[in-house]
Amino acid sequence: MVKRLSVYDSSNPEHVAAAQKDMQDRDKDIVFIMAQPRGRRWVYDLIWGKCHKDGISHVPIDKESTSFNEGARSVGSALEVVLRAETPKMYMKMLEENHFNG
Repeated sequence: MVKRLSVYDSSNPEHVAAAQKDMQDRDKDIVFIMAQPRGRRWVYDLIWGKCHKDGISHVPIDKESTSFNEGARSVGSALEVVLRAETPKMYMKMLEENHFNG
């Protein structure tokens, strides 16, 4: 389901309350995903498998591929920052389950 964009009037208390409620609900999405082993496995694969978080971005003689790889790595790094800040215990559990136990 695609959520439609809404226009909020920041001077309208009802609009502000609705926007805050929506933001608080969205902030819980990562907790929902990380609460299950399958979610942690999926996020781990996204960060280190698909985004090559700790990989080398450089592709010799191909700056476009290097830029593409660096963009993917940037997404993985940004997601890791969110996980470490919002779900530190679940982040460590994800590493234990997927990285250290391979």
